[in-house]
Amino acid sequence: MFCGAVLVVSLAGGMLIGGVVKNNGSADGKVADGTPLAAAVPPTTPAQPEKGYQPYRPADRELYSPEPEKPAPEPDLASTQKGQEKVASLPPAVKTPPATGLEGGLPTWRRYAAAAVPANGQPRIAIVIDDVGLNRQRVRDLAALPEVVTMAFLPYANHLEDSVALIRSEGHEAMLHLPMEPSNASVDPGPDALLDRLSPAEIRERTVRNLDRFGSYVGVNNHMGSKFTANEDNMRVVMDILAERGMLFLDSRTTPNSAGARLAAARGMPTGVRDVFIDNVIEVPAILSQLEEAERLARRNGLSIAIGHPHKATIEALREWLPKAAANGFVLVPISAALAPEGKGARG
Repeated sequence: MFCGAVLVVSLAGGMLIGGVVKNNGSADGKVADGTPLAAAVPPTTPAQPEKGYQPYRPADRELYSPEPEKPAPEPDLASTQKGQEKVASLPPAVKTPPATGLEGGLPTWRRYAAAAVPANGQPRIAIVIDDVGLNRQRVRDLAALPEVVTMAFLPYANHLEDSVALIRSEGHEAMLHLPMEPSNASVDPGPDALLDRLSPAEIRERTVRNLDRFGSYVGVNNHMGSKFTANEDNMRVVMDILAERGMLFLDSRTTPNSAGARLAAARGMPTGVRDVFIDNVIEVPAILSQLEEAERLARRNGLSIAIGHPHKATIEALREWLPKAAANGFVLVPISAALAPEGKGARG
């Protein structure tokens, strides 16, 4: 488990980082150093609809094959009475309730934030792992990583409460990876996805149903969604719900036309966009190269946000890279620290 006081740092004056958006209801088109927003995503990782998503299912079938629910064992009749007495003596099980906004005086994104050490002027990197939850061994492998990582769980996975409790007990942070419609009609975003053709009432219903699948997470990023996130009217429905629940929003930026971060900023939500996809090529050397790109952007802008997936190669690369990055002066932070609205600037 990681130690350290909670200190979340970001840009001053309402600015947000990681492909930064002003909190005034409109994008200013520039990051902290004056670079145009489009340039915040390096040429080596162009923003293309669902690049990196479509190949994943055939390339890593184990990851995308949910573990079946195990049937309950047959009861031991000889110990039934003793077991009933033991259970009767325990407090009732309490499932984490879905977030509803301010809880305990804190917005949801602060209440469930992982600890973040002070940056003290050092460049920061937030690692986000999407598509988590379908394979529980991968969850355990991610939980064992030596530095803080944010994990975005698919809402249709099983055992979500247990998985989230495990990774949070090891100092990591949880988000919900909300399925949204891609531009490529042949790519399936999963059950209960937000689709462009749905009515506002249907979008609201599906969003709430997904958000209520588990608790103890700081916010949402989009799973796929190159078509849905470009529809401003539809995204307003989603952002209104997230804002009411006190959540943050990370735009995975599967399309340069996404309205997500801009609409989130207009509602005063902590928000930002992905800078780098680290595992479009699912090989350790290629992933390490993309992590070097994340380092370069962090040195330039003070922060970079990198997204990967729970492939064996990605976990192996992170296991190798994380301690080296920390030793080389980079501060690994959860996404809540990366997107927090307070602070003295991008370099913390």
